[in-house]
Amino acid sequence: MSLKWAINGVLDDIYFMAQGLPRLLFTWKPENQLSILNFFEKNVKKYPNEIAFVFKDQSTTWQEADIKVSQYGAYLQSQGIEKGDCFALLMDNSADFLMLLLAAHRIGAIAALINTTVTGEGLKHVVTIVDAKAAVLGASHLEKFESSMPEAELQSLKLFLVEDSMAVPEGYTDINIAAQSAGEVIPHPLKIKDVAMYIYTSGTTGLPKAALITNGRAVKTSYAGQFFGFKAKQKDVLYLTLPLYHATGLLWSWAGCLRAGATTVIKEKFSASEFWPDVRKHKATMFGYVGELCRYLMNVPPNDDDQNHQLQVISGNGLRPDIWEKFQTRFNIPKIRELYGATEGVGALVNTHGRPGMVGRYMRGSLVVKCDLESGEPIRNSEGYCESVEIGETGLFISKLSKLATFEGYLDKQASNKKIMADVMEDGDAWFNSGDLLTRHENNWLSFADRVGDTYRWKSENVSTMEVAAIINKYPEVLDSNVYGVEVESADGRAGMALMNVTGEFDFEVFSEHVEKNLNAFQRPCFVRIAEEMKTTGTFKHQKEDLKKQGFDPAAIEDKLYFYQKGNYVEIDDSLYQRIQSGEERF
Repeated sequence: MSLKWAINGVLDDIYFMAQGLPRLLFTWKPENQLSILNFFEKNVKKYPNEIAFVFKDQSTTWQEADIKVSQYGAYLQSQGIEKGDCFALLMDNSADFLMLLLAAHRIGAIAALINTTVTGEGLKHVVTIVDAKAAVLGASHLEKFESSMPEAELQSLKLFLVEDSMAVPEGYTDINIAAQSAGEVIPHPLKIKDVAMYIYTSGTTGLPKAALITNGRAVKTSYAGQFFGFKAKQKDVLYLTLPLYHATGLLWSWAGCLRAGATTVIKEKFSASEFWPDVRKHKATMFGYVGELCRYLMNVPPNDDDQNHQLQVISGNGLRPDIWEKFQTRFNIPKIRELYGATEGVGALVNTHGRPGMVGRYMRGSLVVKCDLESGEPIRNSEGYCESVEIGETGLFISKLSKLATFEGYLDKQASNKKIMADVMEDGDAWFNSGDLLTRHENNWLSFADRVGDTYRWKSENVSTMEVAAIINKYPEVLDSNVYGVEVESADGRAGMALMNVTGEFDFEVFSEHVEKNLNAFQRPCFVRIAEEMKTTGTFKHQKEDLKKQGFDPAAIEDKLYFYQKGNYVEIDDSLYQRIQSGEERF
């Protein structure tokens, strides 16, 4: 264990206590009046003529933004949106998105931040479960919204539109025009304990759940984003291309830098080809990431401008060990600060020192406990309690609940209850179950291993999908891979399958050699599916549940499918499929 990382870990603990303890004791009390709107209003007073937002080359000062926030708030109030009411926000990234959210804060309303990729039954679900009284839509989402919602629901909702890539159609209210003559807003001060917004789980399994985001949670996330992630200053420029309906983009990145009065350059949607030109054009000094975003940037062919930028720090989550150092070296990124946490979770971790592959260290109130690595079910000892994993072991990450570390949960109380574990280390205690598997290293450093359910059992062995994907991705012609287990009628457990996006130079023979050399027999994907693009959520998380159900049937899948047979991958036709299912073809 390097002495450098041991010392840095201790310094982390000291810094965390020095920054956080006074706030925990005095500032973040439930009845105190505090929200991210307070940070915005502080910037309006201190930096009225400095740039708050840049969107599509249009700059908005803090003073101009404040005026528009009040106009939005006044208009929403004139339309019957009162303190505690909810309205849905279905828009691509824009300055208007943030100002509408701040307007909700100003009038004490609750904004439900809808994932723009959700449609059909899922869209109907996320709007109805929050009892929204109105919806503010980007015009390009209108058709999808109206086709997804039942007629009765549409009749009861007030619809307001914002021009985006499409103009507002005739017969609909353009909220930007309507708000200009809305009159005076009536502010409603917010308390720490009040619900500020709903942010939805990504929907990688089942329908999305609405996580309750109180002002306290938003403020604490922004605090961590600033003091442990970006450490922004007023003159910094944040390039924001992550979706604003998600916590990493909104609360960790934007709200974290909001505390410093930094300028935010907002990109409507992520574009790998436009990313670095934008960073150079706007002289960005920082950006927020998720790991797959970095992988997409690595897949762009290298060029002479790769290190031509002014970036100082990037912060986010999910940067995998297989590309961490390659990414940092290729683009000359001075500082990478990786975080671990969930929108609704308790007990976030941050690797402030940039140790590759790590998500941080054990913090007070967190544990990694022994569990069944496939099901995630905690293993209890003879006394009925859980036990911490040893160094080098992988287990379930949990966080202790207390008056200071609370779990607000979801609107669905039953779903909330499923996330709480009782009598873990002693009678009467309560812990938040993250559903994630982490590995413990020396000096209590932690790395992300997998999500529960992403580990499958094959040949009597537990297989980590993330570990297998990391090795597959090291083959130069694989751009990205998504590994999961599929059922085979003639075999126990689940056989490994990899959905891959590859270059035109991909060679199955050489790839087979790479797999055989670098993976154990039980880890090697039995099946490979070649796709033009990866199926992901709006926050770039791989979607697996539908893929698991589709399996490897060539009659039901348009993509090319292959089976690992005698040291090489061969294409699956109906005859081979039947032989595999019957057990005639052996693994």
